[in-house]
Amino acid sequence: MQLNLNDPDSIVSWWRVFPVRHDAYLEMKLRMSPDFGPAIKEAQRRIAASEELQTMLAKSLTQRRQQEAHQAERTSRMSSVEMLRRELVAA
Repeated sequence: MQLNLNDPDSIVSWWRVFPVRHDAYLEMKLRMSPDFGPAIKEAQRRIAASEELQTMLAKSLTQRRQQEAHQAERTSRMSSVEMLRRELVAA
């Protein structure tokens, strides 16, 4: 998918793919690249005004929290040796 940050329709279509991640990206992009501000703000307005999109965002947030909780639980069950091994493998 191609994202056109000057087109609110393109931004909303792209946002639908991964609401939580893309919502945060839009906030960052708005701060870092104010030249895209009008289109991003219009897309954010559309997202905020749409019950369907707000539901998608809420579900996406819930899924992300569940994944983080699951990962934290798995990590807490790992021994320190296993955690060290994983860090060495990742390095």
